[in-house]
Amino acid sequence: PSSGTVPLLVTLHGSGGSGLGMVDRWKDLAAEEKMILVGPDSRDPAFWAAPVDGPDFLYEIIERLKKAYPIDPRRVYLFGHSAGAVFTLLISMWESQYFAAVALHAGALESFEAAEGIAAAKRKVPIAIFSGTADAIFPIKAVRITRDTLRDAGFPISLIEIPGHDH
Repeated sequence: PSSGTVPLLVTLHGSGGSGLGMVDRWKDLAAEEKMILVGPDSRDPAFWAAPVDGPDFLYEIIERLKKAYPIDPRRVYLFGHSAGAVFTLLISMWESQYFAAVALHAGALESFEAAEGIAAAKRKVPIAIFSGTADAIFPIKAVRITRDTLRDAGFPISLIEIPGHDH
């Protein structure tokens, strides 16, 4: 990385959440790791939707931050929770050359979403999924299917299962 630059972490909230709520959860780690953190709000707090919430919306935010702060363009990361996790997976494939890697908590894709995303991906973005084995909203079986589908398509992907953890 260029000297004096720092990574950027973009966080996408879950349904009913907010960007500020996500930033609040990550701010101590961001300060410790010397990274810039941004948590945009989706237009409708209940969900993230293309095209209103991205990819252009996220791209504009990130590019504006790059002009104002010493962000390393090769270290722009995306993290999402729940509805934000699903959108993180989709954005990572639609904008596969833009994000260095992505991580998510409590999310999975429907098979048609995975197929469309895989077809759109120009690069196999590294993905880390964290999911509770007791999540009723995104059952671990669905998360495993998402992992397997993306792994079989060549994505470097890991699933960290958290025993007994719910949504």
